[in-house]
Amino acid sequence: MATEPGAGSGSRRPSLKDVAARAGVSRASASRVLGGYGYSSQDVADRVMAAVRELGYEPDRVARTMRSGKSGVIGFVCADISDAFFSSAMRGICDVALREGAQVIVMNTDDKPGQERDATRVLLSHKVDGVIITPVSVREHAHIAAITGAGVPVVSLDRQLSDIGIDSVVADNEAATEEAIRRLIGLGHRRIAFLGSVQREEPPVLRVGKVRANVVGPSRPSLDRARGYLRALTAAGLPVERELIALVPHDAPDGRLEAVAAVLAAEPRPSALFTADSYMTRSAFSLLSERGIAIPGEMSLIGFDDLEWTTLVRPRISVVVQPAYDMGRAAADQLFAQIARPDAPGADARAGAGARAGAGAGRGHRTVVPTRFIERDSAGAAP
Repeated sequence: MATEPGAGSGSRRPSLKDVAARAGVSRASASRVLGGYGYSSQDVADRVMAAVRELGYEPDRVARTMRSGKSGVIGFVCADISDAFFSSAMRGICDVALREGAQVIVMNTDDKPGQERDATRVLLSHKVDGVIITPVSVREHAHIAAITGAGVPVVSLDRQLSDIGIDSVVADNEAATEEAIRRLIGLGHRRIAFLGSVQREEPPVLRVGKVRANVVGPSRPSLDRARGYLRALTAAGLPVERELIALVPHDAPDGRLEAVAAVLAAEPRPSALFTADSYMTRSAFSLLSERGIAIPGEMSLIGFDDLEWTTLVRPRISVVVQPAYDMGRAAADQLFAQIARPDAPGADARAGAGARAGAGAGRGHRTVVPTRFIERDSAGAAP
């Protein structure tokens, strides 16, 4: 009986010719798909990648790099791989990379500048074709500019680097938060606290005037959410009270519980809390439960990000959901579009349904992925 190429422990290593035969395409077509150059229809690409998986084909990456100038490897520099948002985004990145016949090197930084600089040096030494990064700092980023300076495409995920002209994929943080606060206002709440995490090295400045308030600082998710909170209060004619706003360094876990305790100590006490990240949501729920403060009877709570635990506790937590997997896919789509066509605008990448792209002079393309609100049991009428 004939042996399939690649089958059996003593069989020969499958070749590109075997992949092409299994996929029913020419060797040149299979080479285009695996090499990431030229045009291939989606049907052809799917058949070739299916043949690769079936045969266990492993291309000679050194030879391919020498021929095409591409390694078939991209890097993902992640702020915190243990965070559910980033692990879900990584899944989206890896799925796109699989479709493109590429591999992903994942580097975790723990949101520390030194580790991020080291990670970018490692990726450059591996001659990756492109990098997706969740930057620790949106101000100190010479090492990221050095990647683009080396001709390697970069896409920023979740955080925008507006002054070095790279593409970014972000959630609609400001609008999402404004909508959530409007919901609370619609339930009769007038004293609503905001709790979020910030970068210790880049502390924001809260400015409260007679007519309007603003948070001055770099464009990071937590600060954009704070701006949405302020916008909703201003639009409703409600005062902005400093004692109801807590912005805690993200690397100070004890500070989260202290921040919740501080806003609960305000007089009069707020009737609702909006927590701008999953860590703060957990801290708020924990302290409210510990103190026996009924949710939502005495205190309403809306959080950002939909983690599994928010549906297991009682009451279940109402949340704003950012589509982390879709954001990862969108970032990878943008990156591979740049790799294939270095001069193509990133806004042409397939960013998914509902996403929108825009760019300012020198700012790179910013793809905004919409969020959605899941109403559960933790937000009710003001007491």
